[in-house]
Amino acid sequence: EHPCSWGHLPNGGTVANLEAMWAARCLKFNGLTLQRMMMERFPSEGLQIIRDSFKYKDLGGNPVLLRDASAWQLLNIPIDTAIDMFDSLRKFIEDSEVQRTISFDDLFSWVKEYTLEELGGMEFYQTFKDEFVKDKVNPDGKWFVPGSRHYSWDKGANILGIGRRNLVKIPVDRFCRMDLCALRDQLEICLDSRIPVIGVTVVFGTTQEGAVDDLNQVLKLRSHFEAKGMTFYIHIDGAWGGYFASILRETDKTSKQISQPLSSVPLQRLSTVFLQAKLSKHFMTQLQCMNMANSITLDPHKSGFCPYPAGGLLYRNGNIRKFLAQKAAYVNHGSGKNEEINLFGIDGSKPGAASAGVWLSHRVIGLHNQGYGLLLEQCTFSAGVMYSLWVSLERSVDPFVIVPAIPILEKFKDWSRARIRQEILEAENWCLQSNTEALKFLTENGPDTLINCISINLRKWNKELERWELNDDLELQQNFVKKFYKRCSHSFERPNMVDRGIQIILNSTTWSKETHSGSYTEIKKSLGLNNKDDGNISMIINTCMSPWLRSQKTFKRIGIIIRNELYNAHGAIYDEPEQLHLVSPCILIEDDWKGDCFAELEASFSNPSLRYHAIGRFMFPSADLDNIRTLAKQAFDEEFQCEKSKPLRIRTREKMRVFDLMSGGDGTHVNQPRIRDYPTDMQEEGKSLEKKLEEYSEEFLQYEDIAMPEVPVEVFFGENKEEFVETKMKIKRIIRYHHLTRDLVDEKDYPPSQEYFLYADGQNAYISHCPNRWPDFQQQILLDEVPRPTVDSAGEETEVLYTEALRRGVVIYLPQVETGGRPLLSHRDTSKCRDPLRDHLYNAVSWSDQGAFTGDMHSIRIKFYSKFSKRWFNGHMINKDYSRKMEPYLYDNQGQRRDREDFSSDEESDGEPSK
Repeated sequence: EHPCSWGHLPNGGTVANLEAMWAARCLKFNGLTLQRMMMERFPSEGLQIIRDSFKYKDLGGNPVLLRDASAWQLLNIPIDTAIDMFDSLRKFIEDSEVQRTISFDDLFSWVKEYTLEELGGMEFYQTFKDEFVKDKVNPDGKWFVPGSRHYSWDKGANILGIGRRNLVKIPVDRFCRMDLCALRDQLEICLDSRIPVIGVTVVFGTTQEGAVDDLNQVLKLRSHFEAKGMTFYIHIDGAWGGYFASILRETDKTSKQISQPLSSVPLQRLSTVFLQAKLSKHFMTQLQCMNMANSITLDPHKSGFCPYPAGGLLYRNGNIRKFLAQKAAYVNHGSGKNEEINLFGIDGSKPGAASAGVWLSHRVIGLHNQGYGLLLEQCTFSAGVMYSLWVSLERSVDPFVIVPAIPILEKFKDWSRARIRQEILEAENWCLQSNTEALKFLTENGPDTLINCISINLRKWNKELERWELNDDLELQQNFVKKFYKRCSHSFERPNMVDRGIQIILNSTTWSKETHSGSYTEIKKSLGLNNKDDGNISMIINTCMSPWLRSQKTFKRIGIIIRNELYNAHGAIYDEPEQLHLVSPCILIEDDWKGDCFAELEASFSNPSLRYHAIGRFMFPSADLDNIRTLAKQAFDEEFQCEKSKPLRIRTREKMRVFDLMSGGDGTHVNQPRIRDYPTDMQEEGKSLEKKLEEYSEEFLQYEDIAMPEVPVEVFFGENKEEFVETKMKIKRIIRYHHLTRDLVDEKDYPPSQEYFLYADGQNAYISHCPNRWPDFQQQILLDEVPRPTVDSAGEETEVLYTEALRRGVVIYLPQVETGGRPLLSHRDTSKCRDPLRDHLYNAVSWSDQGAFTGDMHSIRIKFYSKFSKRWFNGHMINKDYSRKMEPYLYDNQGQRRDREDFSSDEESDGEPSK
């Protein structure tokens, strides 16, 4: 009823799962082992009376003589009875009238001689062949796992000799949970065919979808089959979800309560309250019956917030560890039951720091509902908000669709995307806290644990039918995800880091028909993919392990980043290759110039393939620097005389997409060896933060070591296209890669103030105007000095960090400009824009993140008094030939926005619940 549990800390969840499978396999054949040992060894030891009288209770609670039990009965002894049978036999001998003392070590060594672990698979099955044949038992033991299981289970079946074929993958349902009807059917087959079932894995938090299997129903299934004479071991793979059990545990009297429960916090109109979300009823049900499973894996280095390596494995009945012992079951050091743990598990020597770290975390945070439970409920809230972001991210005029792996429940189908954005994403915390319907949406929808999984697909506008048509080509869908993932991961940068301006890190995976069955079919249908193609569907994953993601409008910023990269990925597929033209604000006349320069794409609203605000830091090979410098000096002299800017211009010699320029295309420019050695003494004590940041950057990276493809280009100055240098270049850092259509779709109007992008290297700073919508302009200005935060108390470290932010670029606003964020239009031609900057000194507001209103806000001053400051202005070509008729998916025949209802819904209120 209440066995003494036992557990330890393996190096990770993979080892824990393997060990649990090993223990269950040993246990499954223990009855056969004990019976054979008693029949062959006991007579020679004078223990015939024990052999003839020792009984156990079967699944029906009936006493059965072990010597008379059939093979099928011995393979289906109640789990705890089987675990304790060795101790029960030993106690039975001690309590009997046999005049013989049998030591624990002797009995252990006798049993061990007949085990599968001692004999090996082939000899074991040969030894017990008669028992199997007599009772018509198929000796192939099965282990059942959901199709969405972790790959460690396949490893375990292979290592232990169970065989991958005997690891039966049960299909998952629409919510990515194990299909219990399919499991029941498979168990019926095993019962009818007398195939032993070694175990069933129930996952608490699948690594791809965060799904929690229905343990409660699996336990009922086991009871159902036990009534028919068959049982099996149940293991919970709770590597992700195990720590959520702390939500059920009240605070100890000895534990210090670190905060008030949310229910006791008075409602306040503040955004500093970190909200928490209750777990779904489904997950709570599973947690409440987890004590009935036989073992559980839970990883401190996942939802326990501890560093690697720290897995966890707990057995409900600790006696099972004896089946894993490599020597006599107890080897004590000191006194009491200070067991040598390494004798029982797979791991040998392990770092003590991991165990110490886990112990300390548990002591400080607390395994109760005001410790880990509170943190995980807050993380659950973040995951729920992230789910809300994903399901509301798509707009009706977007050329792509977003489909969550876990669908919104039917009873919430009346929640439109606009309502989700309004009541959850854009609501202040105090408002959301009092919105019971929104909190219910967060609790009952989305992943069971902290992992969101979605898929995306392309769609094209049918002009004749005036509607979107989904792409049905699976290969094209995979390519779309690949392009998107490349802009949302660091998987393309080893070992020579090129800063590609990655602003969000996601993960990717694939779903196969075999692993995801029911959910595979449904999501494929939702994506509009060809149902005759059974290939893998590409998926995107993100994990929310922060309780604080609603601070500083973080989710709004994340949504902008994701939508921008979706548009960039769309462009990577549908943009037409063009001969790209770039303009640089840099004056390259210094004799010690190393080949670096910033350059910005010449954009065009009328050409979708050029509708980008794209800025990069490029580098030319050393062999061509003298020629480029010569032209630069000549252009500068002419500029000095005529007082007309002649900026450096770059023209690609071959047609290419902007995505290929800014992301390196699909070439395999990774893992190339470095030509030179670079400073690596980062551990030197006393080194300043500024110096460390410099050494971590790409400042020292030479042309040959930039892990990006070479782009053949022509370099010229001003409008003199005839006199140029033919060379190549590589992109060294992506400063900005912003799709202008995303701005147009997401924003109803121009920003309230003129928006510029500020970036710098170690010596010079530049600003580039951020185009927003037609009509607009591009502008490059070389500043007199690198701006610094104006707050006196900012401190040296803040200034250093701000300087580092400028290397990547920050958005700034110029509220002094009288036109606000709107362009200053020509009186004669409203498609032409004029320069709005009449002064040479402006107070600006900047943010340390590339997005507005996130990160730290700073007040700065920008100055550009030099006559060479204004390097380039484009207020005509960017707007030339544009017409709304080019975008029928966005504008109807009357020129009205097709998505105007979305905007009106979003603007109904500032997060108040819908009436």
